[in-house]
Amino acid sequence: MSLHVLRRYTIFSVLKVAVATALLASLILMGVDLFANLDTYMNHNVGFAKALSITVYYFPEAFLLAIGPSFLFAVSFQLSAMHSSNEILIVLDSGVSLFRLVIPVIIMGVVVSVCHFAANEVLAIPFSNRKTVIMDNITNTSTNGNNQNIALSDMQSGYMVYAGVYSDSEQTLYDVTLIQNDDQARLQSRTDAYKATYDRETGLWTFHDAYSYYPEGTTVRVEYRTEFTSDVVKLEPQLFRDVSNEISSMSLRLARDYLSRMKGLNPEEYASLATKYYERVLGCLTPLVMIMIACSITYRFKKNVLFFSLVGSICIAVVYYVVRMITIMLADQGVIAPALGTLIPFFAVILVSALLRAFLVRQ
Repeated sequence: MSLHVLRRYTIFSVLKVAVATALLASLILMGVDLFANLDTYMNHNVGFAKALSITVYYFPEAFLLAIGPSFLFAVSFQLSAMHSSNEILIVLDSGVSLFRLVIPVIIMGVVVSVCHFAANEVLAIPFSNRKTVIMDNITNTSTNGNNQNIALSDMQSGYMVYAGVYSDSEQTLYDVTLIQNDDQARLQSRTDAYKATYDRETGLWTFHDAYSYYPEGTTVRVEYRTEFTSDVVKLEPQLFRDVSNEISSMSLRLARDYLSRMKGLNPEEYASLATKYYERVLGCLTPLVMIMIACSITYRFKKNVLFFSLVGSICIAVVYYVVRMITIMLADQGVIAPALGTLIPFFAVILVSALLRAFLVRQ
């Protein structure tokens, strides 16, 4: 058997098991989603056919969730089957090392990760957004982007804006306070206004029923204006929106631009938003990491290959997702960098797998 034939046999064997497992897991996840929303469908007189059509929108997301563990199981099963049937001995005797055997599988993991990222951006997110819109129409609710108690500061321009309420439909801030500082960070003025409206043409905010306070030595000068347009505040309305649940569903370019602005305007909220962003971008590495884990562990069981491969895959997947849950929580609270919340579980589980393999080899 030539090396090319061996590699093709291994790749196609892994792909068949992985795709079949992912499809089965996707159907299970879709069933869970259907039953989770069953009460909503019944309360709003949604027929079974329509409920099933809505659940179909969840399929791309469910398939991508299942693809990582599916490849972990598929590679584990294929390599353990080759060990149990002594095929691996024939491969080694022919001069092909185990490393050369698994290299195409790892390259396949890179390709799958790239496809995972593309499918998430092109299919999963648009389908998920469509499903959310349909569910909002059924329940007569809407994630309208309104927000409360917002504080944004632009240190380069020397001002801070606080708003009690932001109405996204009106693009209006209510109960607004604008604080301006001079070049030496000394208080220059404070303005309290009933509301501030955004002008799309000029990109500026107009304050209504505003009281401005200017410190002058030991006294404070007060000025009232029915309305005035500030040429200092140039914040887009989207920066005031509640996008805690939208950062993972908006376009990638918009999410990146939004984060770059929020990093300087609201560092406290930036950690949580950036964690969701990096979880979305780096989450596509899951299939690659799962394949590397499966390739790094050793296979010594001769019987019940399917059972032990399944148990081993589940144990490693549980460890990975538990570590990921902890690091995501730490990143969300700003304890660690947002990107590390997604990257640490990858490296941690690969390190554990490598140490386990080294330990078993010495036994």
